[in-house]
Amino acid sequence: MEFITNIDIQTILFCLVTFLLLSWWLRCPKNLPPGPWGWPVLGYLPNLALIAYRTGLQPAQLLNLLAKKHGSVFSMKVTGKLVIVLNNFENVKEAFNNPNICDRPQLHLEKEVGGGEGLGEASGEAWAAQRRLTGTIFRSFGVGKKSFEENISNEAESLMKEISRIQGKPVDPCHFFNNTSANVICSVVFGQRFEYSDPNFKHLMDILTENFRLTASGGLNVILPIAKYLQTSTYRAVIKNRNDVMDFLRRIVQEHREVHIRNEPSDYIDMYLDEIEQTQKFNRNFAVNYKNLPCTVGQLFIAGTETTSTTLRWAVLYMMVFPEFQHRIHRELDTVVGRNRLPRLADKAELSFTFATLLEVQRTASITPLGVPHACGNDTTLGPYYIPKGSIILPNLWAIHHDPDVWANPDEFNPERFLDENGVLQEKEELIPFTIGRRNCVGEHLAKMELYIFFTHLLHQFTFRYPDDSPSPGPSHSLLKGVNGLTHSPNTFLVEFVARD
Repeated sequence: MEFITNIDIQTILFCLVTFLLLSWWLRCPKNLPPGPWGWPVLGYLPNLALIAYRTGLQPAQLLNLLAKKHGSVFSMKVTGKLVIVLNNFENVKEAFNNPNICDRPQLHLEKEVGGGEGLGEASGEAWAAQRRLTGTIFRSFGVGKKSFEENISNEAESLMKEISRIQGKPVDPCHFFNNTSANVICSVVFGQRFEYSDPNFKHLMDILTENFRLTASGGLNVILPIAKYLQTSTYRAVIKNRNDVMDFLRRIVQEHREVHIRNEPSDYIDMYLDEIEQTQKFNRNFAVNYKNLPCTVGQLFIAGTETTSTTLRWAVLYMMVFPEFQHRIHRELDTVVGRNRLPRLADKAELSFTFATLLEVQRTASITPLGVPHACGNDTTLGPYYIPKGSIILPNLWAIHHDPDVWANPDEFNPERFLDENGVLQEKEELIPFTIGRRNCVGEHLAKMELYIFFTHLLHQFTFRYPDDSPSPGPSHSLLKGVNGLTHSPNTFLVEFVARD
């Protein structure tokens, strides 16, 4: 009798497990991209952490390693979310031009701090309306067009004056580049620039620098939902800093509202306020409103500052590591531009090697190695695979920029890869530092113009040199490994800006 009872219990348990597995298999979406198995609840996250610890690989490199095993498009569960990782250009191009893959994942940090739904994290019509409006505003102020060149050149000259004051002493360029990048976007969004010595502006830039430091070296966990409940000291510091930034932005928006004169805009905020009044008058588009305005302004300000500043820091570092390329740029600038004036956009066609070097900096550094994640708004397909609604789509831009099938010797810094046999510039569509498709960076044209003008002006006037009392970094120096946070930035370094004759 006891034997029969044991058999019955075993049979019941076997049937129960079989039923649960069958139910799971039937509910599981078919034809998902292949990928590794994970743990309950946490998914593959513990495995990623363990592999990263053992190998020392950065997240984008780690995902590229998994792609070699599972394919260029693979999936994995992370804290209950299905994440689809794209590791080559064609996959990203197809996905990001798909109207069903245009949403953003919900980030609790943005909602907790912002209180609204800005352009960067919005989805659906809330995103589309603000994207259209932002594009219209930028065009109306000539952002990214040749007419805007003077604004950026004036800021570049202010930057060079600040650098000249230190008279070639070793300095961390982060402060200079943050300020000058911020001032360009401030002139568009706020209608004003700030002196580098302005205490409020200095405090704001210090906060932004601190937050990017806090989210580096593994601190990215502050944006995961679990961080809200753990309440670590890092998380609390990030929240406090973000709140300080939002308070600053809300004050500026309020000041604009108090003096706003309809249809007489002088900056982005004024034109957004005009649109709000129009939407209220005709009772249309809810997305353009007073709650979303500070959030959108903040995202434009932070993105416009950090990406340009970080790229310039990488550019300076690479020029110190590869002085032969720096000298070649000096010769090209002196031949094309001369010593009696500063470079202009009109010189760009003749500054092939200079511009090729800037492109190679963007490729090699890949300052947003995993881009900005998209979310799938509706069930859709990607190639042969089924992509269910709610999936997070992660573009591995680092993998694309280091794909040996596209770039010969991808780990080598070589501007020549963007030149043909006659030395003529050849841009490649696989270089997508501002991503691609329907949600590409709205400030792409502005950023490209800034980088060109700042880079050429600085190299026209200065030689970037490693301090005399420090060993010169070589191509394998640890400085070039960078620090991974919200962006991939170089480790802190010092440079001597030596004035050229």
